[in-house]
Amino acid sequence: MAEKKVVRYKLVKHKWPDEIKAERDRRKKRFAVVAACICCFVAGYFVHTVVGSSSVQNDEDFEKLASIYEIMKNDFYFGKDIENLDETLLNGAIFGMVESGGDRHTAYMLPAEAKEFTSSMEGSFVGIGVRYYSIDENTFIVDKVLKNSPAEEAGVQTKDQIYAVNGTVCQNMKLDDIEKLIKGKEGSDVEIELIRDGKHITKTMARRAVSGTVFSEIRGNTGLITLDSFADTSSDEFHAHLEDLKACKQLVLDLRNNGGGYLNAAQEIASYLIPSDDVIFKEKTKSEDPVVYYALDYPKYTFEQIVVIVNEDTASAAEVLAAALAENKHLNVTLVGTQTYGKGTVQVPLTFKDGSYLKYTVAQWLTPSDTCIDGVGITPDVEVKLDEAITIGAPDIEDEVFEADTVNVAAKSVQLYLKFLGYPVDRSDEYFSLQSSKALAMFQKAEGLTADGKIHAETIEKLISCVVKQWRLHEVYDTQLTKALEIANGR
Repeated sequence: MAEKKVVRYKLVKHKWPDEIKAERDRRKKRFAVVAACICCFVAGYFVHTVVGSSSVQNDEDFEKLASIYEIMKNDFYFGKDIENLDETLLNGAIFGMVESGGDRHTAYMLPAEAKEFTSSMEGSFVGIGVRYYSIDENTFIVDKVLKNSPAEEAGVQTKDQIYAVNGTVCQNMKLDDIEKLIKGKEGSDVEIELIRDGKHITKTMARRAVSGTVFSEIRGNTGLITLDSFADTSSDEFHAHLEDLKACKQLVLDLRNNGGGYLNAAQEIASYLIPSDDVIFKEKTKSEDPVVYYALDYPKYTFEQIVVIVNEDTASAAEVLAAALAENKHLNVTLVGTQTYGKGTVQVPLTFKDGSYLKYTVAQWLTPSDTCIDGVGITPDVEVKLDEAITIGAPDIEDEVFEADTVNVAAKSVQLYLKFLGYPVDRSDEYFSLQSSKALAMFQKAEGLTADGKIHAETIEKLISCVVKQWRLHEVYDTQLTKALEIANGR
């Protein structure tokens, strides 16, 4: 996103039921806090009273808030059931104040969340340097190997299956479980057992700090760079990958699912491709004329054609880069994909002594042509959509079971999954037809499930697993990348 020091938002396409349940639990927890602190929330300014500002204690509004605080603290019946009531009331009031502004990009975070939030923007971590995904709870596949990482040096390859870590077989696990096994103290060894072409191989590596926001490969005369975020390390990473691709005539830059990050990182990355002193973006505050940010005097890498892939989750700083490239008259740039997210605001951070964190909007950013994309996004030159089964995500169900000839929340997703996998469904909407039920029974039988033709959580998990496997292992389904490569190569 377009911030001076803000984390990105990472939007996830497919969620397992336990992840959905965790999100629901967090929502319930938030609701409980809201219910307990509703009086503080309505006013939204209690924090000033708590910190003891003499200039506001005499104000009637803050006197009222102080009274409400005392009532909630001392007389509220359910207060006895709330652990750390004082802290809960204070944080509830702050959450209420921040949320009352109606800006989803302004947020207050408690220390634990803030630590995770900020560390994700560092761009580096201690590990072996692999990115992986899950087919199911027993199958974890290497997707990317970081440049100059222990994994690269040890010969780990994409599409290797991670079978075990330090002797612990990776079964009935989530991605977070695998991450905890692989990461560790810098300098310590980790043994990874992989499956490659049906054979088990073992690699031992020493963990070290690695940077992991940029990946690249060469396809003939075309360089392909995937940029995941705009972190502290992203500019240097991008430069190193450009060095590897400098013999390429075309560049495909994949910004899909890039939720943004540090705005200065976007400026620096753009400066490797855009002539010095050309405009990258403009920043407009409440009280000042727009501040113009120009391309820096960085080494320049030129390509006959640049194709940028974007989608609905390309946001903020990623949109800054996409717009700067697309609007530059010196470059031959084509945007491919779908309409971008449309986040055109700038946030700055404020960290408190206890580790809590506030990020708040201070400005809007504009493209070089003075266009505000906030709430609108950027329209690609060539629209290419992925199969809807890939983008629709998982339906939010727990113990519900849906039979044929019903309208239900899971029907559309299930029928799209089945269609993607080649099963003979006759609809792709919220009505679960008899024909689609028969197709589902065929799928269930093929996958060793109870072939009852009914929709339930176990079947949805297996459907998603099969869709993800096909999507990940067969590039033909990535129609956006295919089109980008065609354009880059003049086809």
